[in-house]
Amino acid sequence: QFVCTSTSPPLVCPPFGMLTLEKYTIGVGDRFAHQAKAQLQACVKLAEEGVDVVPVWNKSNREHSFIGSEPQSVYDAAKSAVNTLGWRQGWHVDADHINLDTVDKYLDSSDFFTIDVADYIGQGVDGNVVAAFVAKHPELVGTVAIEGIDKPFKITAEYVEEVAGKYLGAAAEAARIYRHIESKKDQFIAEVSMDETDVPQTPPELLIILAALADEGVRLQTIAPKFTGRFNKGVDYVGDLAQFEKEFNDD
Repeated sequence: QFVCTSTSPPLVCPPFGMLTLEKYTIGVGDRFAHQAKAQLQACVKLAEEGVDVVPVWNKSNREHSFIGSEPQSVYDAAKSAVNTLGWRQGWHVDADHINLDTVDKYLDSSDFFTIDVADYIGQGVDGNVVAAFVAKHPELVGTVAIEGIDKPFKITAEYVEEVAGKYLGAAAEAARIYRHIESKKDQFIAEVSMDETDVPQTPPELLIILAALADEGVRLQTIAPKFTGRFNKGVDYVGDLAQFEKEFNDD
């Protein structure tokens, strides 16, 4: 990767036309556009210790509406911090939890898009579409071993059909939003959010979800699944830490 001299995101522009998310990133929420320098300073200190972590400044449409701010303010605060501290590594601005109705106002100021399709999970899907998906993916049926997980999973065609019926509509909506962004921007990072649901997703569910997104041509680089417990802002995690650790490592 090389650092662009552009004054608008993305600041890190890998060759071959696709913006690539760095290996280690940290999401930082600068709610009132006053904390970006302090947040970036933490990344500077990590770099001094030999740990390269790239900040991703994020603020959801809901938070903007609460505060009365605009997406450009997040980018402006981040860019000011980058210039002040002389940060020469990558950084990103996330249009967090956007949908087709809200995405357009983030296009100029964001290079990272968290596509939120939680509302489409469990929506009805035509039975023929589900059957076609199951037929297309025989690799998902049977004994499936996943690297990093001790025991293989036994997945039936009926289970794939059930999960596909639950998530194919969400995958199709994610693709609709993705293609809209793609029609407006040459380079961006896509994340798909499935986390605002009631029940945590299992590794087999995520395999099926990822297959569905791949079928739709969504080139996501990260996915936000649902985990056990509650992650509220400004307070400690609430839930079963051991179960969360297992779900996090398996997913």
